[in-house]
Amino acid sequence: MEGAVRTIRFMDGGSMSAGAKTAGGCAVILAVPLVWFGVSVFSSFQRMEPESQPDVVKAAQSATARSADQAVSAQVDSRVGQVRAALPWAAYLGTTVADVCQTVHTPSGSFGARSTWSPVTCTRTDTVYEAFDGDLQQRLAQLDGVLGGAGWRPLGQVAAPKQDRSGVVKLPYYVPITRDFTPPTGTAAYGEQACQVEVTRAPHLPDLDDGTAAHDLALKDPSAGTSYYRAWQPYSPAQVATAYPAHSAVVAFTLSVRYGTSG
Repeated sequence: MEGAVRTIRFMDGGSMSAGAKTAGGCAVILAVPLVWFGVSVFSSFQRMEPESQPDVVKAAQSATARSADQAVSAQVDSRVGQVRAALPWAAYLGTTVADVCQTVHTPSGSFGARSTWSPVTCTRTDTVYEAFDGDLQQRLAQLDGVLGGAGWRPLGQVAAPKQDRSGVVKLPYYVPITRDFTPPTGTAAYGEQACQVEVTRAPHLPDLDDGTAAHDLALKDPSAGTSYYRAWQPYSPAQVATAYPAHSAVVAFTLSVRYGTSG
């Protein structure tokens, strides 16, 4: 029975059975694709790891952001102040100011793709509230004349605006903006900025976005570190409501301008 097992001799004198050699070869063949699969999976998970979150505070306090913020604030204050000065028939109530820098997380849309963070971008929003009396249609015509004189261009028809079901007259305008500051990353230069004007009669209140909702949301999860407020000056709906019944109507206009940072 000696010839039943055939052996293979090596140069060093050792030997291996043919069966053992075949098994070893199979193991090597199986190991190669398994290693390749493992490396592929590891690489995929590496690619799926999210990018590092930008340092919002650092970007918001950069020289670029400070310079842009000063230029934007001056323009917004000037545009709003010019309109306020031309409304002698309106009584000033208050102003909400939200100047916030933030980054936004974008989840990956497909397997193997990395989730990303947007560059840190800042937005300055001023919302002014004024109360007035008199015939609504007459005041709306006067308001349109004041805004037009300040260079604000109406978007759509405003000759005979109507109240919606919530009792709000919404008047969209474009406001001229001089781009003498750093724009947000990837944003083309523009010479106008959209502005929303709303007029309400008692007991209704303006419902435009003055930045309060975003600020309240940021307060709920401050540890996320996705927002940094350079300035925050609230004027609540309860404060706006104090215009009634001393006055019959309220006008609010909000102007938001976005600017970039070095982050």
